[in-house]
Amino acid sequence: MKNAHTHTHAAPAPHRTRPPRLDWGRLAPSVAQLRQQGCSTRETARRLGLNIKTLEAHLRRHRIRHAIPMDRPDQVRRTCLNCDSAFVADGRFLRLCPECRAMFG
Repeated sequence: MKNAHTHTHAAPAPHRTRPPRLDWGRLAPSVAQLRQQGCSTRETARRLGLNIKTLEAHLRRHRIRHAIPMDRPDQVRRTCLNCDSAFVADGRFLRLCPECRAMFG
């Protein structure tokens, strides 16, 4: 007697069932440009109308680190407490960018 069941293998379902919500191919150049200008992740997300966690996840997924290079090992990447822009501080205790320091000092 033959088995009445015939196994038909259907094509596997795709992992993603809906299209991506954001077109990162279009957004990536804008993100790179804003980060090279010294904008923080928060400021970049605000200017592009993105959720900050979405942008952080994208940067982490693609291993995109800080856009501002450091010259010496004692320099530290900071975000200004006043204007929220990214800058490289000469010491670990500096929390204001040079423009805000000049304005307040």
